[in-house]
Amino acid sequence: MRSTNIEFVTELMEFSAHGALIQAFVLQALTQYADRVAACEPEALDTSLVSGHAWHGCALEVQRKLKQRFDA
Repeated sequence: MRSTNIEFVTELMEFSAHGALIQAFVLQALTQYADRVAACEPEALDTSLVSGHAWHGCALEVQRKLKQRFDA
């Protein structure tokens, strides 16, 4: 049985051959991707599966939450 996305990310963050460094890597990846998506016009992100406005909103939410976590 496959793990859920939450289980997968938790395992990735907790059990890495690179120790806690993986956590910095994952957070940096989130930051960079959220910044790239947030810089786009929402309409440019539309796909047949996902609304560009919703995807853009996810990027803004991730940016906001990362800022709150690390700028506090």
